[in-house]
Amino acid sequence: MITNFSNQMVSLITMKARLVRDEAPQSAIGRATLLTLASAVSFSIMTSTAGPIFLSPTAHRPEIQKVQANVKYAMPPHLFRNLGKGKFEEVTTSMGAGFIAPRVGRGAAYADINNDGRPDLLLATNGGPVYLFRNETQSGASANRSLRIKLVGAKSNRDGIGAVVRLTASGETQTQMLRSGFQLSVVQRTYLTFGWPNTIKLTPSKFAGPAAKVDHLSNVAAGKTITATEGKGETASRPYAK
Repeated sequence: MITNFSNQMVSLITMKARLVRDEAPQSAIGRATLLTLASAVSFSIMTSTAGPIFLSPTAHRPEIQKVQANVKYAMPPHLFRNLGKGKFEEVTTSMGAGFIAPRVGRGAAYADINNDGRPDLLLATNGGPVYLFRNETQSGASANRSLRIKLVGAKSNRDGIGAVVRLTASGETQTQMLRSGFQLSVVQRTYLTFGWPNTIKLTPSKFAGPAAKVDHLSNVAAGKTITATEGKGETASRPYAK
């Protein structure tokens, strides 16, 4: 995902068979972001049964309405649900009145503030307050169907930055790389969250760095945070709060 200025869509870049293309014009992302100015992008697992969502805080310059009446200075953020196979739908308006209020958004970060398995959202604004949104997208028996993985390097870097984790269950594979930063002026927590049913199989977990070590874990239950240490496998576990 690449953010652009207003009158330019947010780019959705894919690569298939060494062919790189922008899928935004054929997707809901392109249509929804044509007139907005997105300052940053984030991906996160917000619900356990859906794929990663894409969020971008948006805002323009204060004087923009003097030259473009249909483009606003303060704007609601964009929030898209990943439907799989390159399909997205915008779900901003279903997130509540507090979330869709226009703001001069400049950055966003995710963290699970109450350890319930659902990442919460912190939205920063320019010249205004910081907003903390608690994730209440699911409850009851369907909740906590996610697995959070904290990586610890030994010969590689201590935080596992650059490690790739592949999670496989029921013939489907999810892949994430641990990065230290994601967007302008925002640093994310250094762990990975996967949305999945109750029982999963993790194979393999690969740590980047000079050791180039590949570790394998299997039959790891969802609903908790595990610590995976390079060369040792799972070394700690903490269940989500009920």
